[in-house]
Amino acid sequence: MKTIKLLFLALMLISLSSCTIYDNDVEGEVDLVYSSTITIRANDFVSQDEYVSVANYGWDNLDAEMVDYGLVLGYIRFEGTTAWHALPYSIPFENDLVNLRYSFDVDNISLVLEGEVADNNQANEALFDGDVLRVIAIPPSEIIRTKAIDYRNYDQIKELYNIE
Repeated sequence: MKTIKLLFLALMLISLSSCTIYDNDVEGEVDLVYSSTITIRANDFVSQDEYVSVANYGWDNLDAEMVDYGLVLGYIRFEGTTAWHALPYSIPFENDLVNLRYSFDVDNISLVLEGEVADNNQANEALFDGDVLRVIAIPPSEIIRTKAIDYRNYDQIKELYNIE
């Protein structure tokens, strides 16, 4: 019995020592976070080759510090639904696997659409026609770092950063 108590005590000490507690020093509302939505149209995309199409959206809300050290998050909501999905996102479509990802710089955000079947660009582009892209930019000074945050979970980020 004494061995079981000692084992239990040792396990408790190990579990307590493996926890990390973060102080994120965030007080009040965060008002520096930028959020924007874009309705995606099939004709926004330009074919780059037989597999890849890119849609460029002008965007002048970032500076070099934000690009280098901030967080820029992308989410997609499919037309007729209410759920947001984090990018990159993969979806099987017409005997193809379509990957949607994003890239950004100071003055542009791009959606990159890549299929695995050659010359399927037009069908893949039509797949996202009418869907909504949401971009959230969080400056380095406002990033909350803790193991409890899942930045792929749009609802959690919306609540945490008070995004409407």
